[in-house]
Amino acid sequence: MMLFTKRLLVFSLAILLFGAIPQDTNAQQTLNDVKKERGLTDTDVLAATKTFMPRGGRDEYFGFVGTGNSGTMAVYGIPSMRIYKYVGVFSPEPWQGYGFDDESTLMLKKGSLDNRLYKYGDMRYPALAETNGKYNGMYLFYSDGANSRIALLGLDDFETKQVLMHPLFVNAYPGVAVTENTEYVIQTSQYPTPWDGMAADVNADFDSKFKSGVTFWKFVDTEDEAGTGHHIGRMIKEESFTLELPPYSLDFFDAGRMGSYGYVVGLASKGGKNYVYIVDFKTLSTLSTKPVNDFAVVSLKDALAANAVAMIELPTAAKSVKVNPDGKYFITAADESFVFDFAKVKDAFTNKTYTGNADGGIPVIDNAAVKHGSIKLGNGVMDVVFEYRPGIVYSSAFNDKKVIRWNYETMKIEDELALSFKPGQLMVPQGLSAEPHSNYLTVVDKEGLYDNLAEIGPVRPSYQHLIDISSDQMSDIYTMSIPQANLYGSVAVLRTTIKPIIRYPLGTNTRTGEISIYKTVAGQEKIEREGNRVHIFGTMIRSHITPEIVEVNEGDIVTFHLTNLERAEDETHGFTIDTYGKHGSFEPGKTASLTFTADRPGVFPYYCTEFCSALHLEMEGILLIKPKGYKGKKGAVEIVLTDAELQGYKKNYEDKLEVIAATQDVINSVVTFLKENNYQDYPYVEALVVDAFDQLGQAASSKEKHEKYAAEGKWKDAFLWAEQYWQYQVKTADVGLRAKKLLEEKISE
Repeated sequence: MMLFTKRLLVFSLAILLFGAIPQDTNAQQTLNDVKKERGLTDTDVLAATKTFMPRGGRDEYFGFVGTGNSGTMAVYGIPSMRIYKYVGVFSPEPWQGYGFDDESTLMLKKGSLDNRLYKYGDMRYPALAETNGKYNGMYLFYSDGANSRIALLGLDDFETKQVLMHPLFVNAYPGVAVTENTEYVIQTSQYPTPWDGMAADVNADFDSKFKSGVTFWKFVDTEDEAGTGHHIGRMIKEESFTLELPPYSLDFFDAGRMGSYGYVVGLASKGGKNYVYIVDFKTLSTLSTKPVNDFAVVSLKDALAANAVAMIELPTAAKSVKVNPDGKYFITAADESFVFDFAKVKDAFTNKTYTGNADGGIPVIDNAAVKHGSIKLGNGVMDVVFEYRPGIVYSSAFNDKKVIRWNYETMKIEDELALSFKPGQLMVPQGLSAEPHSNYLTVVDKEGLYDNLAEIGPVRPSYQHLIDISSDQMSDIYTMSIPQANLYGSVAVLRTTIKPIIRYPLGTNTRTGEISIYKTVAGQEKIEREGNRVHIFGTMIRSHITPEIVEVNEGDIVTFHLTNLERAEDETHGFTIDTYGKHGSFEPGKTASLTFTADRPGVFPYYCTEFCSALHLEMEGILLIKPKGYKGKKGAVEIVLTDAELQGYKKNYEDKLEVIAATQDVINSVVTFLKENNYQDYPYVEALVVDAFDQLGQAASSKEKHEKYAAEGKWKDAFLWAEQYWQYQVKTADVGLRAKKLLEEKISE
């Protein structure tokens, strides 16, 4: 009877956990079963296997794409096309507290000319930092077309490090380029405007008061003062300059490399005429400048006198222009695409073989004299991108719904891929560098109107399609939706080129890379008050925010300075105060601050918003904001426990001691395993072990207190402090077991 009851109990639990038991528990779907059920072809299955990433697998490339008017960046993997992360760049982003904590808010406000916190940006074409024309995996740059800002991101932690607003451009082109060793980050205007910030008559004053320009932001990369090997890159406004141009509308541009290093090529239009402009920035950098709005400007007059700028007229407008990997050519994206020879262009500069002047007196180089060739590709050609095979280039024909593979040396089409959508911007991993890579091509689909995509209301996401270009015959193998995005261009780099950190040096201000003056270590938590200014210096570690209770007065200006003491990988803590609209993200080692005015009296919980351990829900505290004039109660009422209650707490305490002993046995066994297997030989494992012992070190005072209260017969207090000690033990065991598992994996490799 008892056996029957146990079986019935197991059966009942199975139904509760898994639902009704299927009739045939041994039935397993085969690949052919799945194909038949879903109507899949062998081609579908092959495409799926090319993008499938098994658990524990790693994508070959990291892709970075600006989300247009969202002002954020999406990080995704290739070939899986999984989105890994959204990163705040020009817009506040609450998940990581970007634009919410003091440090990032200050950075964004300093990145404006009027100390404003702009809430959106228009970012489309990013650029990766380069060394010898190859991506070095250290930095990424964006331009904000709507607010004329430029941003620097560090790829060691995928965070925005610097935002600057252009002192001259009211509107900027939403793309950037870098020189081959990232000496300069290049940004241009898009639509011409007056630079003096004054109103002007568009018709009467256009040629005299409206201007365009090309800016060269000086970039400097230095190692931090602590000598940790951590690099801190910065754009230096004082060493940057802008080339003054007449009121042309400027479009896509690119920088030369190798033999064409020192030149920038870009698209310009004015009065119905279309051009490629060529700028010799090496010559420009030697010229004298004049300050305009406290920014160095090379005048058009001086640039023309130095023979540093010229134009090539195009028969029709182009959508983009890009320099090929070895820097010998630059190619326009248009229905008839032109391949221009940089050597011939340089000769034209040297010999001044110009055929006339464009508006503003800019000399014009004869198109036929410097082109390598031209080719008609289709209707509505949008973009061009290179791959690793010499001479091979891809173009997208929007109106023809196709991608064309062609050879810019022979000027012959090699293959075409018909698509079910209208293709826009193209990207091959590392395709805008001296070292294109990959068997993949991504294609932007901005409309997403074809039948098999979900209808989710009037606004649909942008899509990227992954094209397999590994063979002579191209194939469309994956459709990726990217929400909260208005897609244009992207870049991608080999994942292994990027060397992300897993923790910060303790107390790091992640926006500057420096150790914060507000760094707080365990045991030094404190609350300081001066008048109505209150500073809380706190720490965060599983599963405590210290201090746990903060009392302030209504009207106080309050700042929480918090340091995440964790050393374990991915032990991020969030922090929010109910109803006060403040949120911060604290990665291991990070220090950040949150400031607000306590203008609403009451009791407000603050807590960790990131799941961090089994005891996550206990990671909380209380902010008490006392109303003006609050006097409080006089004296304290002592609560006297009955003998029965005392005996109950004593029993609870004794039971907890048994649990503590059993938990310690687990810890001891883990420690023995770690020591016997030389855990210190593996840096990641060692970091976890250090973190585990830090947790146990925090417990010493709890142990001392529960033993003290037990000796005094204060069983309630003894139990509560024993419970606290056990929580530290659990956290120690949790980290220790993670270290043990990781060490076992390392040993088995």
